[in-house]
Amino acid sequence: MKESIDVHKVFAEYFKGYETLAYGLSVKLSEGNMCLDIDEYKTELPHRLKEQKSKESFNEKDSVFWAQPEDFEKQCEEGIYVTHSGFELKPFVIQNGQAYLHRYFQYETWIIENIRRLGNNFRIITGGPGTGKTFGVSTNLVKLFTENIDLKVALAAPTGKAAARMNESITRFAEDPQNSIDEAVHTRLTGLKAQTIHRLLGYISDSVFFRHNEKNRLPYDVVIIDECSMVDGAMMAKLLNAIDKHTILYLLGDKDQLASVEAGSVFGDLCRVKESELLKGKVEVKTKSWRFEPDKGIGKFSHEVIGGNIASIDSYAGNEQLIIDTTFSKELFEQYALLYREYILEEDIKSALQKLNRIRFLCVTRENDLSVSQVNQQIQYLLSTRIEGFKPKSEGFYHNQPIIITQNDYQLGIFNGDVGIIRKEKTNNGEVLFAFFETSDGETKKIQAGYLNNYESVFAMTIHKSQGSEFDNVVVLLPEKQGGKLLTRELLYTGVTRARKKVLLQTSLQVLEKCVERSVSRASGLEKRLTTPNN
Repeated sequence: MKESIDVHKVFAEYFKGYETLAYGLSVKLSEGNMCLDIDEYKTELPHRLKEQKSKESFNEKDSVFWAQPEDFEKQCEEGIYVTHSGFELKPFVIQNGQAYLHRYFQYETWIIENIRRLGNNFRIITGGPGTGKTFGVSTNLVKLFTENIDLKVALAAPTGKAAARMNESITRFAEDPQNSIDEAVHTRLTGLKAQTIHRLLGYISDSVFFRHNEKNRLPYDVVIIDECSMVDGAMMAKLLNAIDKHTILYLLGDKDQLASVEAGSVFGDLCRVKESELLKGKVEVKTKSWRFEPDKGIGKFSHEVIGGNIASIDSYAGNEQLIIDTTFSKELFEQYALLYREYILEEDIKSALQKLNRIRFLCVTRENDLSVSQVNQQIQYLLSTRIEGFKPKSEGFYHNQPIIITQNDYQLGIFNGDVGIIRKEKTNNGEVLFAFFETSDGETKKIQAGYLNNYESVFAMTIHKSQGSEFDNVVVLLPEKQGGKLLTRELLYTGVTRARKKVLLQTSLQVLEKCVERSVSRASGLEKRLTTPNN
């Protein structure tokens, strides 16, 4: 079997004499870190070299990528590729005991400078599910619209699904008879339509840049961004660059959720230093959940998980809202899987799309043990034996197939994370398969299935992919054999809190304990730079 190319080596080889620094930064970036902690990495190097030497493919000349700690420290000194100021245009920046690729140091700098520039117009609201983040912003919007009915407001979120949920929340607020809202203000509220951040900023095809930036800022009085824990460092920097100094910016999110897939944990970092001079008074933390009771079920469990301490799973015995199944009961698995029957038997496509979101299986990995691939196959087979006419295929599309889009397609107007259903319809050319999606304004989009290139079946999805979505019922599956590094309390918390009503958690007790013990740790300079004078 041909050995795969180590892209970190390929990158590091460009920087003769600085291979260890370059290699380490490349690895850390791929793991979601914005930077590398120098002292911490010095202690890791001997272990990393030992690990590499244990491999048959190891070549002694590759030791340059895992130099001795003192040699690595010398590479971090000012030099041809290294600056300590951040102003010189060199590949690597060293600041506050941390090493950066210049671009990522610049992203952090932009974030800090923009928060300073926006002053009191920069606002964060953080809290768990059902704590009233959107309610609070909607209440503020009512006040602002009352003062100025022509106020220009933009709503956005990282994914299409999260944008759709944002619309639902604001519409629900506007339609609630308990909220006494003037008719003109009601019309403005219900007329707001959330979009993806990419669309808000003006996506440019085949480019990392956007039409709206520091030279062409967004023309709004208020900008509200939801699900900000999903926003990576680069995107947050570009978003803040595009906000005018007179615009009120609200960043909403759950600081305890999983961080972005790409590098950075900006939202969590900012929330952790809310008492810093720059952020003091700008971060509102909501703790009371209006959806879950704090002393039982999902509310109690999610609080214990994120706190890193589950008292006893016995305390959840008999709880209808949360079932912890350490036996991996086939009966329970099938009971929840058969909830998919509802969308399959529903003829009206709009109702079917809504019913599809009543259940979702959430996995840690895409392949191997209890993975998306494995669980999708299990559920497809089960449904094919219980529902007449349901005939899944191993490849290609089939009638009543639930799908998730895996890559943005701006021409078709569908985005990464959008969920739809494939259905056949009679046309003049015979039966044709179409994909149906619910749009962010609650309507239905219809696309001929053959035009779709990047998709997969979605009876099951990864917990990472589920961020920004909610389902009535959720099954969370924690594997014993794979996904060890991914199993963290933030992952479990995110999975469990996707549920509106019920959760089935299938896991061994040992894996559950390990998962709750382990926390996501991402290197970032934001916290240190925001709490250290003159940074």
